[in-house]
Amino acid sequence: MSFDDHLNNFIKQRDQFGGTAQQRQQKRNSYVVVDATDQSKARESMAREQELAAKRAEFETKQHHERVSGRCVLPDEAQTLENKKLQARPADPSRIAYIQQLKKDLKLKKYSN
Repeated sequence: MSFDDHLNNFIKQRDQFGGTAQQRQQKRNSYVVVDATDQSKARESMAREQELAAKRAEFETKQHHERVSGRCVLPDEAQTLENKKLQARPADPSRIAYIQQLKKDLKLKKYSN
């Protein structure tokens, strides 16, 4: 079989099965629109949320931060923490003496097994 015969066979088969190369390329590039599945919707929403979180983190990183109790927080968060802070009651000397007495009693007590 010569090369010409082989080439003619190839051209005949191509014409029988698929038409021209341009038509095959067009078929390959045409996409069928299918309703999105729950999994693909979930994947898209996860990707969207990750993008938003990355943008939010980039924005918050560039903002001014304050150090509160060893943590770097944004100014509005620092204000919220400051408002939530409870004022400690002044120490009651009689209560302190009572607690110290309880500690002494516990030390003096011997536990038998």
